[in-house]
Amino acid sequence: MRGLFTPITKIRRQVFSEVARFAYERDLDSQDFTYFYESAYRIIPGEVPQYRDSVFKERAIIRERIRLALGLPLRPADNYQPFTDGMADCASRDKVLDVPLVNIIPFACTACPTDRFFVTDNCRKCLAHPCTSVCPVKAVSIGKNAAIIDTDTCVRCGRCVEACPYQAIVRFGRPCAEACGADAIASDELGRARIDQEKCVSCGLCIVSCPFAAIADKSEIFQVITAIRRQEPVFATIAPSFVGQFGPLATPGKIVSGLKKLGFADVIEVGWGADIGSLHEADEFLAKVPKEQPFLGTSCCPSWEMFAKRTFPALGSCISSSHTPMVAAARRIKQQDSRA
Repeated sequence: MRGLFTPITKIRRQVFSEVARFAYERDLDSQDFTYFYESAYRIIPGEVPQYRDSVFKERAIIRERIRLALGLPLRPADNYQPFTDGMADCASRDKVLDVPLVNIIPFACTACPTDRFFVTDNCRKCLAHPCTSVCPVKAVSIGKNAAIIDTDTCVRCGRCVEACPYQAIVRFGRPCAEACGADAIASDELGRARIDQEKCVSCGLCIVSCPFAAIADKSEIFQVITAIRRQEPVFATIAPSFVGQFGPLATPGKIVSGLKKLGFADVIEVGWGADIGSLHEADEFLAKVPKEQPFLGTSCCPSWEMFAKRTFPALGSCISSSHTPMVAAARRIKQQDSRA
């Protein structure tokens, strides 16, 4: 659903707006975070639910998304824990995000079916019914109005899909699991999606693929704004794609000016770090390929590097030792201003 403005995008922005507004307006010496109790009512007003069957459930999900936006862990659903628990520690300069970065809010997940085949209204109940002929376990039968698939018997081979002349049989799976290239999405005891953190590489594809906004990542927006308000030199590093991020009316000059008005000391393109990494990778390639290793894999993406090393551990040494563009740019900024 990337590239589309959906209610999920709206909710995500509303949560970040609430966190950012509080971070800019709060008393820096105060430990009072009760502001966020009202945030759920501002985002989900009234008594009628907007997206789910209960307005109370919607607000409960918003509260957990606020905690994640603050960089805090989710609360357990089966034990009481105050909503504001841990928020006072968020303002600490030394506060570092704890893993996992990508989280599934369990009670927001609707336990979508996993890898299932379904007969649609396109079925004509034809005379040939090849779907029944090709099924190796006889899971397809002909009912009164259409073909019927016994999901308990089905082995999900997909032969019926290929054989149907009307494309009446479709395969569908859990969107988050379908998007995950690391096969890190499993199911809990209630059939809801669960992330195997041993496999997860925090790429975020499940976040943008979940149609129910049940998956979110942790953020440090609150910590960044707090540092800005404390007059600490905070630099904004932006990816080259920023030029098309906000539409044609938001020129690069306007974006840079806007970031500086928010309080950033300066704005640096991550592409600068990419140039540094490219030079290092070029030297590394000439020195090692093919004398020491057959190829050199890029290290520009942390998720890709993590996935490659976990999936092909024998080839891990073939990945470049260069820092990611983000890290390279940050290190160069640190060299210029040690307080950054």
